[in-house]
Amino acid sequence: MMEDGSIPASVGIFADNPIPSWTESWNDRLRRPSKGFILTKTHCGGNSFCKDCESHIYNSHTFLKKCLEGVVVAGNATSGFKNYDCQYSKDKIARAVHLIRDPFDNVVARFHLERKTLAKRNKAHYPNTREGFRDFCDNLGKIGKAQEHARFFFEDVLDLDIPCQADFYRYIQWHNLAFVATWDLGIPTLVVHYESYTTNFNKTKDDLLEFLEQDEVNDAPAFITGKRYRDYYTADEVYAVSRMFDRLALRQTSQHTKHYFVQ
Repeated sequence: MMEDGSIPASVGIFADNPIPSWTESWNDRLRRPSKGFILTKTHCGGNSFCKDCESHIYNSHTFLKKCLEGVVVAGNATSGFKNYDCQYSKDKIARAVHLIRDPFDNVVARFHLERKTLAKRNKAHYPNTREGFRDFCDNLGKIGKAQEHARFFFEDVLDLDIPCQADFYRYIQWHNLAFVATWDLGIPTLVVHYESYTTNFNKTKDDLLEFLEQDEVNDAPAFITGKRYRDYYTADEVYAVSRMFDRLALRQTSQHTKHYFVQ
């Protein structure tokens, strides 16, 4: 971002495509590495709350297409700069870092993000509390209940009483498809658990740098630990979510999330 708040044109990492883009054009403290791998970020289509789950039913092909999407800033100072949707080739992907967060914290954090979005539209009617979260989930469930009952992928979990059930489904689906995508691409993958930045920051940082074949050239910024929200759920609901994972999670998803259900 420039001093006047504007964002300059994207500078592509690869000469044949403006995305992924490099940040040197708007952050002079960063320099493009001369070796190893450059880490980019993608939500693979999973960056919004599940209001209409129809738009979030992916297969491995459509999921990977979402992973390859990005936004490029193009233009000039005379005509102005605009954002354009863009997509790059899967052949550019050499490695993957798969980040996993506690599903219970993840769903509440997404509620907080949705509140911010609603606040911008003057529609933030839910307090930023356990009760606000549960009211939000209850209303969201009522809106989508008929749709959920009509979809085959909920048939095995309709008997479970879970707040924001659709978003727990999306969590499982997302990680299932992420493991399928990296397997299909045949690329080395590093799985990182969000809490590892708190419990063992230095090792997590060193493992990431080694995986990317990068040297540590500056001190790492302080990691601000995310809050825990297990108390937003009852013991019965936590057990119900564990049953949902048992029924829907692929083996790798289950292996990397099972510690979240140890009592």
